[in-house]
This record gives sequence, C-alpha cells and structure tokens, in this order.
Amino acid sequence: MSRYFQDKVAVVTGAASGFGLEISRRLLQERAKAVYMGDFNELALTRQSGLLIEKYPGRVFPVLANSAKREDVENLVNMAAQNAGSLDFIFNNAGRPMTKPTEDITVEEFNSLIDLNLKGVVYGVLTALPIMLAQGNGHIVNTSSVGGLLPTPFQTAYAATKSAVVTMTRCMSYEYAGTDIHFSHICPTNVATRIFSAQLAEEMRQQGKSEEEIEKILSEAKPPQGAMPLDEAIDYVFEELERKSVDIIFGQDGRDGYELFCKNKKEFDNNILKLADARREFYAAVKRGEPAVFPG
Repeated sequence: MSRYFQDKVAVVTGAASGFGLEISRRLLQERAKAVYMGDFNELALTRQSGLLIEKYPGRVFPVLANSAKREDVENLVNMAAQNAGSLDFIFNNAGRPMTKPTEDITVEEFNSLIDLNLKGVVYGVLTALPIMLAQGNGHIVNTSSVGGLLPTPFQTAYAATKSAVVTMTRCMSYEYAGTDIHFSHICPTNVATRIFSAQLAEEMRQQGKSEEEIEKILSEAKPPQGAMPLDEAIDYVFEELERKSVDIIFGQDGRDGYELFCKNKKEFDNNILKLADARREFYAAVKRGEPAVFPG
C-alpha cells in the first residue's frame, strides 16, 4: 500500500458515481485523512457517501456541489482546505459526454458542455492552486479523455472541452516544474463506468424526469462490450499518480490509438475515416427510423 495518499486531504468532484466514486473509495482505502465528495446529484451523493461513511467514519464529507457553478466549486474546495487545514489533492473529475452530428448541436448544448467539462475544471484549478502554492505542495488531477487527444468524429463539442483540459494541464506542469505542485490529466477510453449513459441522463433531465426515474432507467444500462474493468483502471491511475505522471492514458486501445496518431498519421487517418463513415450511417439510419447499433 502506497504512502503517497496516506493522511492526505482530497477533493473529488463528480464523486457520486463512476470514476469519481471509485477515486473517492480508493483514496479512503489508501488511508487518506479526509475525502470531500462533491456532486450535484443529491440522491446519489447521499446514498454513496453514506455507504463510505459507514466503512470510513470521520473521513468522508459529502458536499452538494454543481461543478458547472463557480460558487459551488469554490465553496467545496475552500471548505475542505479550511476544515482539514490543508489540501493535498483535487480531482476535477465531473463531466459528461456528447456524441452527435455537429450540425445537430445547439449553441446552448455546446455552452452547457463547456460550463461543466471545461469551466468546472478551471474553477477547481484556480481555487486549489493558490492554496497549494501557499502550503508548498499539492497534486491537481484533471479528468480528460482520449477524445481530448485524438480527433474523433461526431464528438466535436466533447473533444473541444477535453482537449482544452489536456492542454491546460500540460501547460501548468511545465510552468510549475520547479515547485512541489504536480499536475496530471486522466485520459480514459472504453472503461466500464456510467459515463456511457451520462448523455442519456442529461436528455432525460431536460425532459423533466426525476433523479429517481433516471436512476432506475440507468441501473439497467450496460457499458460497451470489451470495456476495461473500473478497478483495473483505478489501479493504473493511482500507480501513475504516485509516479507524478502528467499524461495518464488508458486502456490499451487508447494508448495504441494515441501512438498511431503520433507515429503513423496515414494509418490513423484511414482508421478514423472508416469510423466516421460508420457513425454517419448510424445517424442516418436513426433519422430514417431504422434500428441501428452505434459503432464504437
């Protein structure tokens, strides 16, 4: 068991499900002193934090916080630092996907994605960084995506937000290289989390469905075949965080795709154009009202 996370104070956004929940759980397993779990979903946050509080009493602190709102993120981060006396980690994890034809994306949808996926990270970074600089150490971890590293057709808005997260993290890693402040971005692909159903959940919220109704529907949703088990992904992430790696890319298909993009652009282009054709046909079939399976 690592000592890197022992007795540390951490903030995790999007902590009531998926990566955020598993990051929170692993921090507690690694003997973190305090984990502040932020999430906008009060039902899920109460349930999941309650289970962790039973197992790790006095070390789990749920905070209702919408990462798309600056005041919520600032309150979450400042509360953790003030109550615990320090802030060792912040995991700016909250986010959601969007996969759809670019011509079908509204300005409102694009702005909503920017508010959560990008501005939510910015709020966390700009609140946590002065605290960490004042105490002389800390680790800022931003969740991006392989979609932020590779041009993926039909993910224009999502990739735009995630590539911004990658670039800002890399910039800060060089800017603060002479300090004990560390920066990492997590770039998953095809991992078995609820991220695959997050877009559906957002659409149902816009339709006026309650969180209870959404949770019931999503409980039956399954990740794509061949998705990397979440516990394996978390193992890899925590090993790389301890190494203070800046780029944390997983699973293997994501690493292979990124290597191909960097070293053999022609082959990458051939592969991604085939994917674009397959997805274009999928959306055309959907518009015709025909049954279709979304190509990964």
